Amino acid sequence: MRALNKLLVYLFGLFSLVLFACEQDAAKKPVSLDSIRPHSKTNKSKSDQKKAKDTLGPFLNYYANDSASLQIAKLKIDSLGEHRFLDRFSPNIQRFLLQDSSSASFQVCTWNFKDSSACLEAFYNWLDQAGKNNSSVPLLKGSISNANYNLVIVAEKQILYIGSKRAIDFKKWLLWYSGTTKSPDCRYILYSQPKKRTKWFKFENAQILTL
Repeated sequence: MRALNKLLVYLFGLFSLVLFACEQDAAKKPVSLDSIRPHSKTNKSKSDQKKAKDTLGPFLNYYANDSASLQIAKLKIDSLGEHRFLDRFSPNIQRFLLQDSSSASFQVCTWNFKDSSACLEAFYNWLDQAGKNNSSVPLLKGSISNANYNLVIVAEKQILYIGSKRAIDFKKWLLWYSGTTKSPDCRYILYSQPKKRTKWFKFENAQILTL
């Protein structure tokens, strides 16, 4: 009889333990299978690429000015761009790599300054070393030493540089610039070509004037 009582106590205790464990499991918050399943990095990569594309969208629209027929099709940040002399005069710099529909590539840099005096000072300092073997280039008549084609626009408070291995249709770029700035008139414009004399212009009232 005593053995039977011990067996009943043992079975009751075991039943109580199982019942307690079931109640604890039911009280826990359900866990989604998707939250514990390992995920590929592909989705995150695509998300980052889409975010970068959306961020650069306004810049691409800015350069893809149909009225100037530049036909810029691709744009990316030039994160590996070489250090340039003008960098020391302005912390406000933008560097992009552009490609048009014919696969011609352009490097575009802009330096923005607090006022016109700071802009001109930076430009004159750049001229002092822009010639062959870092020699000084005379204003309005000197030639810039360069292996590629380069267009330099000196505006009121900004200097814009456009470089390419191909010849640059500077008239289209000036038309584009006049349509994207509140002060389209430019103090100086330089177009340098390999082994040729640099051309100096001034852009005023939508007209290109030879200097």
